[in-house]
This record gives sequence, structure tokens and C-alpha cells, in this order.
Amino acid sequence: MRWFLGLILVVALIMGALYGVGYFLLPNSLEVTRNATIARPRAAVYAMINDLRIVKEWSPFYALDPDADYSFSSEEAGQGQTMRWSSNVRQVGTGSMSIVRSVENREVESILQLGERATLSTRLEMLPAENATSVSWEVTAECATGAINVPCRYMNLIMARMIERDLDSGLARLKTLTEQLPNVDFEGLQPLFETVEAQPFVYSVANTSSTDQAEVDRAEALGLSQVRTFMSEYQLTPSGPLMRVTTDWDATQRRMSFRVGYPFSGPTPLTVVGVQIGQTPEGRALRVLHEGPRAEMQNTYAQIYAFLQAHRIPLREDGLPWEVVLNDGSTDPNATRVEIFVPLQ
Repeated sequence: MRWFLGLILVVALIMGALYGVGYFLLPNSLEVTRNATIARPRAAVYAMINDLRIVKEWSPFYALDPDADYSFSSEEAGQGQTMRWSSNVRQVGTGSMSIVRSVENREVESILQLGERATLSTRLEMLPAENATSVSWEVTAECATGAINVPCRYMNLIMARMIERDLDSGLARLKTLTEQLPNVDFEGLQPLFETVEAQPFVYSVANTSSTDQAEVDRAEALGLSQVRTFMSEYQLTPSGPLMRVTTDWDATQRRMSFRVGYPFSGPTPLTVVGVQIGQTPEGRALRVLHEGPRAEMQNTYAQIYAFLQAHRIPLREDGLPWEVVLNDGSTDPNATRVEIFVPLQ
């Protein structure tokens, strides 16, 4: 009997020592931070972090089980979006992730619920570096009060190593996927999304170089001269600014075709000579305002298509852009103002 009482005493002493070490020496909170440098502008990195439909692709859990079931609360990225998953793989299990705070191109904060195992807070911060973005991924948690407090502190020792491994894995996948995007900085682009209605359109067709701006200008001037003569003869009133509608683009041959003319109001002429009459483009589109010389519009186009690719926004099949000219820059090239529309699915 004495040996049994002695055993109980030893166990009690050990448990007391463990409790004392846990309570007085081990931290009440878990905090793990890992870092990575990604050779892309921070706007591209933010696009990959702020949409949980994209986060899924570089998540360390997705790497463990690509066949897990995922659902999303919304297609709208950013604050309020939630991702839930369920997997038969033990390390993945069930869980959810919700974005609770998002600061454009700077940071994203989320709550990560790992089934009944743990609730974690995560913060991804992006800082510009030389020709790159420095990404810091921080995960924190607090142990609850009561009987669970000390066991939780010991569990944090184990969890910290596991979380470090998962964060390193996720950041490596994030770096790989992001660096596959175009190396174009579209921060400050400010695109708008809207549905455009078709209008009657009188236009002339220009077939020209896609790289020689002087040739493009000559072809456009000739087409516009025909359109304006026709509109004057038939007393057609423009119902909107000048439009350029791209109809063909051959990057290999560096050639393009576009329609240049005006939407109009009034009866459609029965006889059409030298020009054509049709409809302006319609449907869902992204709209961006370009301000500055026309020769610099290629940079705006590069930003638009980089933005669309980073945010996984699909283009309409065979959809080509069109432009609405608010100011043609004829008196001051720097005052050129052109709205660029890109058709979307």
C-alpha cells in the first residue's frame, strides 16, 4: 500500500512540476512568423492573397489534399469572404478561413478555424522591396483560461513547429504561382466593372500597323474624314464621343483592324456609301481611364491585362477591347483622356 501511495505522490509531484513549468515559464500565446521575397510588385501579391478562391491554390492544406471539398461564401474577394473545406486526410480535416480585415496592397488579416483543434489569427503583410515584394506571414493564438490553459501552453510548443513548416510550404507555393504572372505593376489602376448597352454606330474600318503610331494616326484620320462627311450629309447627330473598336489583332504580323466612328441618334440612313453602320460593343466589361499621351496607352493595356490575369478574371471569348475618346489630345497630347473597355465573361 505504501508503494502505491508513494507512486501517487511521485505522480502528483511530477504533475505539479509540469503545471508550474507550464503556467509560470511557458507563454500563454502562440506566435509564429515566416518571411519570403517574391519577385513581383505587391499589387500582384495582394491579388493572390486577398481572394480565398486563389488562396486555396497555394494553401499548405491544398498541397496535402488537392481533392478536398471547398466552398466559398462569395465570389467577392476581401473582407467578409469565407472559405470552408473538408478532407479525409487527417492533417487537413475540416476547417474554415475568413478574411476579417483587408488593406489594399498592404495587408490581409484572417481567422483560421482548424475544426475543433484550434482557432488561429493570421496576418499577411506586404512591403515593397527592390524589384520585389517582401511578404511576412504571422500566425498567433491565445490560450483560454481555466483547466485547458496549461495543456494549451504545452500544445503550443508542438503547434509552433508544425505551423512553421506549413507557413514555409505555403509561402513557397505563393512565390511560385505569383512569379508566373506578368511582371507589371498595376497598383493604382482603379478599374471599374459595368454592363454596357449597344448603340447605333457609324464607322469606317482601318487596317494598319499595331506598332507604328504614325501609321495608325493616318489610317484613323482618313476613316474619320469619311465618317464625318457621311454624318454631315445625312444630318446624323453623335450621341457619344469618338469610339475605336478593335476587331482583329495579329501580334505575329504586328497588324490590327479597328472601327473608328461615332454612336449616333436619329433614323438610320437607307443608303450607305464609304462607311458602315452597325452596333457598338455590349455586355459586361472592365473600364479604365487612360490619361496622358496616346503612345503610352500600351502601358495602360499591359496593366489591365496583368490585373485581369492576377485576379483570375476571364475575358470574353474572342473579345477585343474598345476605346471611348473623351479628349483626343489634338491641342495637348498630355491632356489625352481615353476610356478603355475590355469585354469580360
